[in-house]
Amino acid sequence: MKEHKERHFDYKDFVAGEKRGKFENRLKELVNLANSFIADSGYDEYVECNERIMMNVLIDYYSDIYRLKEFHDIELVRTEKIIAYTVAWIIKRKPLQFVKYPFNEQDIFVNERFAAYLMLNECLFDDDSKYIPGKYKDKLDEYVNLILYYFKYRECNPQVIELAIESFKMGMLVE
Repeated sequence: MKEHKERHFDYKDFVAGEKRGKFENRLKELVNLANSFIADSGYDEYVECNERIMMNVLIDYYSDIYRLKEFHDIELVRTEKIIAYTVAWIIKRKPLQFVKYPFNEQDIFVNERFAAYLMLNECLFDDDSKYIPGKYKDKLDEYVNLILYYFKYRECNPQVIELAIESFKMGMLVE
Protein backbone atom coordinates (compact mmCIF):
# COMPACT_ATOMS: atom_id res chain seq x y z
CA MET A 1 0.00 0.00 0.00
CA LYS A 2 1.28 3.43 -0.89
CA GLU A 3 2.15 5.68 1.99
CA HIS A 4 0.14 8.89 1.87
CA LYS A 5 2.34 11.91 1.29
CA GLU A 6 1.58 15.05 3.22
CA ARG A 7 1.90 17.39 0.26
CA HIS A 8 -0.39 20.07 -0.94
CA PHE A 9 -1.07 21.45 -4.35
CA ASP A 10 1.36 24.29 -4.99
CA TYR A 11 0.00 26.94 -7.35
CA LYS A 12 3.56 28.10 -8.00
CA ASP A 13 3.93 25.03 -10.22
CA PHE A 14 2.04 26.95 -12.90
CA VAL A 15 4.44 29.87 -13.09
CA ALA A 16 7.43 27.96 -14.38
CA GLY A 17 8.41 25.71 -17.22
CA GLU A 18 6.35 23.11 -19.01
CA LYS A 19 3.39 23.24 -16.61
CA ARG A 20 2.93 26.94 -17.26
CA GLY A 21 2.76 26.36 -21.00
CA LYS A 22 0.30 23.49 -20.55
CA PHE A 23 -1.84 25.63 -18.24
CA GLU A 24 -1.81 28.61 -20.63
CA ASN A 25 -2.70 26.39 -23.60
CA ARG A 26 -5.60 24.79 -21.72
CA LEU A 27 -6.82 28.24 -20.63
CA LYS A 28 -6.73 29.50 -24.23
CA GLU A 29 -8.55 26.37 -25.39
CA LEU A 30 -11.33 26.81 -22.80
CA VAL A 31 -11.70 30.54 -23.53
CA ASN A 32 -11.87 29.82 -27.28
CA LEU A 33 -14.47 27.08 -26.72
CA ALA A 34 -16.49 29.44 -24.53
CA ASN A 35 -16.31 32.23 -27.11
CA SER A 36 -17.36 29.84 -29.89
CA PHE A 37 -20.26 28.62 -27.77
CA ILE A 38 -21.31 32.22 -27.03
CA ALA A 39 -21.28 33.15 -30.73
CA ASP A 40 -22.94 29.92 -31.93
CA SER A 41 -25.69 30.22 -29.31
CA GLY A 42 -26.51 33.83 -30.16
CA TYR A 43 -25.28 35.22 -26.84
CA ASP A 44 -22.43 37.27 -28.33
CA GLU A 45 -24.17 40.61 -27.79
CA TYR A 46 -24.96 39.84 -24.15
CA VAL A 47 -22.39 37.43 -22.71
CA GLU A 48 -18.61 37.30 -22.51
CA CYS A 49 -16.14 34.84 -21.11
CA ASN A 50 -14.40 36.32 -18.09
CA GLU A 51 -10.84 35.03 -18.49
CA ARG A 52 -9.95 35.65 -14.86
CA ILE A 53 -12.82 33.46 -13.67
CA MET A 54 -11.97 30.85 -16.32
CA MET A 55 -8.41 30.85 -14.98
CA ASN A 56 -9.82 30.07 -11.53
CA VAL A 57 -11.89 27.26 -13.06
CA LEU A 58 -8.69 25.80 -14.41
CA ILE A 59 -6.75 26.24 -11.16
CA ASP A 60 -9.52 24.48 -9.23
CA TYR A 61 -9.63 21.74 -11.85
CA TYR A 62 -5.86 21.17 -11.70
CA SER A 63 -5.96 21.13 -7.92
CA ASP A 64 -8.60 18.38 -7.92
CA ILE A 65 -6.80 16.36 -10.60
CA TYR A 66 -3.50 16.70 -8.71
CA ARG A 67 -5.12 15.30 -5.56
CA LEU A 68 -6.67 12.43 -7.52
CA LYS A 69 -3.34 11.53 -9.11
CA GLU A 70 -1.57 11.66 -5.75
CA PHE A 71 -4.21 9.62 -3.94
CA HIS A 72 -4.44 6.90 -6.61
CA ASP A 73 -0.74 7.06 -7.52
CA ILE A 74 -1.43 7.51 -11.23
CA GLU A 75 0.21 9.57 -13.96
CA LEU A 76 -2.74 10.19 -16.28
CA VAL A 77 -6.50 10.52 -15.93
CA ARG A 78 -9.17 9.53 -18.42
CA THR A 79 -10.76 12.07 -20.75
CA GLU A 80 -14.16 11.55 -19.13
CA LYS A 81 -12.72 12.61 -15.78
CA ILE A 82 -11.07 15.67 -17.33
CA ILE A 83 -14.38 16.78 -18.85
CA ALA A 84 -16.34 15.98 -15.68
CA TYR A 85 -14.11 18.06 -13.41
CA THR A 86 -13.92 20.91 -15.94
CA VAL A 87 -17.72 20.97 -16.27
CA ALA A 88 -18.22 20.87 -12.50
CA TRP A 89 -15.93 23.87 -11.96
CA ILE A 90 -17.52 25.83 -14.82
CA ILE A 91 -20.90 25.38 -13.13
CA LYS A 92 -19.50 26.42 -9.74
CA ARG A 93 -17.39 29.41 -10.87
CA LYS A 94 -19.62 30.66 -13.74
CA PRO A 95 -17.02 32.18 -16.10
CA LEU A 96 -19.62 33.25 -18.69
CA GLN A 97 -20.98 36.59 -17.56
CA PHE A 98 -23.79 38.77 -18.84
CA VAL A 99 -22.44 42.20 -19.81
CA LYS A 100 -25.78 43.47 -21.04
CA TYR A 101 -29.26 42.13 -20.49
CA PRO A 102 -31.37 41.72 -23.61
CA PHE A 103 -34.75 43.32 -24.11
CA ASN A 104 -36.25 39.83 -24.33
CA GLU A 105 -35.01 37.86 -21.37
CA GLN A 106 -32.49 35.23 -22.41
CA ASP A 107 -31.68 32.05 -20.57
CA ILE A 108 -29.85 33.03 -17.38
CA PHE A 109 -28.30 29.57 -17.17
CA VAL A 110 -25.67 30.24 -19.81
CA ASN A 111 -22.89 28.51 -17.82
CA GLU A 112 -24.97 25.39 -17.39
CA ARG A 113 -25.70 25.36 -21.12
CA PHE A 114 -21.98 25.74 -21.85
CA ALA A 115 -21.23 22.88 -19.45
CA ALA A 116 -23.83 20.67 -21.19
CA TYR A 117 -22.30 21.64 -24.55
CA LEU A 118 -18.84 20.50 -23.37
CA MET A 119 -20.21 17.29 -21.90
CA LEU A 120 -22.23 16.35 -24.99
CA ASN A 121 -19.25 17.08 -27.22
CA GLU A 122 -17.31 14.53 -25.18
CA CYS A 123 -20.19 12.04 -25.42
CA LEU A 124 -20.71 12.41 -29.16
CA PHE A 125 -17.25 13.20 -30.50
CA ASP A 126 -14.75 11.44 -28.23
CA ASP A 127 -12.84 9.18 -30.63
CA ASP A 128 -15.08 9.45 -33.63
CA SER A 129 -18.29 11.24 -34.46
CA LYS A 130 -21.43 9.42 -33.50
CA TYR A 131 -24.65 9.79 -35.39
CA ILE A 132 -27.97 9.67 -33.61
CA PRO A 133 -30.78 8.78 -36.01
CA GLY A 134 -33.62 11.26 -36.30
CA LYS A 135 -36.08 8.81 -34.76
CA TYR A 136 -34.19 9.25 -31.46
CA LYS A 137 -34.17 13.04 -31.52
CA ASP A 138 -36.86 13.25 -28.84
CA LYS A 139 -34.86 10.93 -26.57
CA LEU A 140 -31.70 13.01 -27.07
CA ASP A 141 -33.64 16.21 -26.33
CA GLU A 142 -35.00 14.58 -23.16
CA TYR A 143 -31.46 13.61 -22.12
CA VAL A 144 -30.15 17.14 -22.75
CA ASN A 145 -33.01 18.62 -20.73
CA LEU A 146 -32.30 16.20 -17.89
CA ILE A 147 -28.60 17.18 -17.90
CA LEU A 148 -29.52 20.88 -17.92
CA TYR A 149 -31.94 20.35 -15.05
CA TYR A 150 -29.23 18.62 -13.04
CA PHE A 151 -26.71 21.37 -13.79
CA LYS A 152 -29.21 24.11 -12.90
CA TYR A 153 -30.86 22.78 -9.77
CA ARG A 154 -28.74 20.04 -8.20
CA GLU A 155 -25.41 19.96 -6.40
CA CYS A 156 -23.01 19.44 -9.26
CA ASN A 157 -20.72 16.52 -8.57
CA PRO A 158 -17.87 15.59 -10.96
CA GLN A 159 -18.24 11.89 -10.15
CA VAL A 160 -21.90 11.95 -11.22
CA ILE A 161 -21.00 13.87 -14.38
CA GLU A 162 -18.32 11.30 -15.19
CA LEU A 163 -20.85 8.50 -14.68
CA ALA A 164 -23.36 10.28 -16.95
CA ILE A 165 -20.71 10.57 -19.69
CA GLU A 166 -19.81 6.89 -19.34
CA SER A 167 -23.48 5.88 -19.34
CA PHE A 168 -24.16 7.87 -22.49
CA LYS A 169 -21.17 6.29 -24.23
CA MET A 170 -22.26 2.83 -23.14
CA GLY A 171 -25.77 3.50 -24.42
CA MET A 172 -24.28 4.39 -27.82
CA LEU A 173 -22.89 0.85 -28.05
CA VAL A 174 -26.25 -0.83 -27.56
CA GLU A 175 -28.42 -1.36 -30.59
